[in-house]
Amino acid sequence: MKNNLFNLSLMSFAIAGCFTSNVWADGTQDVAQLKQQLGELNNRYEAQSAALQALSKRLQQLENPQQVQARPMHAVNKTVVADDNTQSSDEEKQSTQGSGEPVIKEAPASRSAEAVYREQNALFNKTFTLETGLTYSHSDRRQLTLEGFLALDSIFLGNINLDHIKSDVVQFDVTGRYGITDRLQFDFNAPFIYRTSTYESGGVNNASTVLAEHDVSNSSLGDVSAGAYYRLFPETPSSPDVVWNVRVKAPTGKDPYGIKFRVVPGTGGNLSAPDELPTGNGVWTLSTGFTFVKTIDPAILFANVGYAHNFTHGFDDISGVPTNKIAGEVDLGDSYQLGGGLAFALNDRMSMSMSYAHRFADKSRIKQKGQSWQTIVGSDSSSGSLNFGVTYAMSDRLSMVTSVGMGVTPDAPDVTVGVKFPYNF
Repeated sequence: MKNNLFNLSLMSFAIAGCFTSNVWADGTQDVAQLKQQLGELNNRYEAQSAALQALSKRLQQLENPQQVQARPMHAVNKTVVADDNTQSSDEEKQSTQGSGEPVIKEAPASRSAEAVYREQNALFNKTFTLETGLTYSHSDRRQLTLEGFLALDSIFLGNINLDHIKSDVVQFDVTGRYGITDRLQFDFNAPFIYRTSTYESGGVNNASTVLAEHDVSNSSLGDVSAGAYYRLFPETPSSPDVVWNVRVKAPTGKDPYGIKFRVVPGTGGNLSAPDELPTGNGVWTLSTGFTFVKTIDPAILFANVGYAHNFTHGFDDISGVPTNKIAGEVDLGDSYQLGGGLAFALNDRMSMSMSYAHRFADKSRIKQKGQSWQTIVGSDSSSGSLNFGVTYAMSDRLSMVTSVGMGVTPDAPDVTVGVKFPYNF
């Protein structure tokens, strides 16, 4: 009996051991399979996450090409592996967050901000920009000249002449800008000017109904200039961007001194016109100023003040009389300029701007050789204009800037229309 019980116990232990070994073997096999499946799912999840990140980056580049920082394609296509033994590059760490979205270290300027800085000639984009522009301006002046005297306080006895001058100027500009840093920029401008003026006068041969007309036109290089712009203080939430500029203009254009005014034949001596028209002021000019830009979402406010000094220069002939040649010096009056306006973006490619600019010029002086300085009566001016502009980004590198200006004072051109095409290399 005892032997049977002993044998039965041994059999029970053997059967239990078999079941235990089978269960243990099956459990070990299930754990290994689960680990393998978990690893495969984890690899597929990471691959899909990297693909989604690349697609999201590409979509943002297509929708906002100027607001997403470009990265090398090999960095975009990298798969971020979660394995502790794999080390990701510093570029990937800085350009992705846990959500897989790109991180912009510094917000780039908006289209409206770029338009404002471009109009102020201080873009600071650390690239070379070549800009070509075409500007047309028209002026229409009428002057009534009375030669005689007033009799009985109501009757004028003498000659009445109505002089009418219509001027059209077409200017083609080539401007190069290079940003050394995000705070320093240099530029160079070369204008090519075509001018035409029509001189009209009434009262030819003492006949009030007879008009005389004469056209004068010429073209040449204007006064070239070079400038430097330095950002003194970057914009903060409580203060504007402050940019300081210094500019030098050289007298490379045709100066207005010594141009002879001759009587137009057939007008009875009633109409005189110049032999040619000037395309420059004939003297060196040094100017400086400050520009202030403040972002107030969604608009950008800007203002500028400036001062220009014209250096005294001597000429072999400063007389407009055909029979005279008089050497002398010319001291053009200094000028002061102030202006301001606002710009706002319509969308990611187009912006509009409105501004007003006013320029005051002091009286000029001339000094003939061996004589003292004489002030030229009526040489001071006050020129104000109201301007509207639209900037459109034709591509990532090329933009089109259009503007229309209207003179609000007699000394300003009646209308000015311009278009410019800046291209960033």
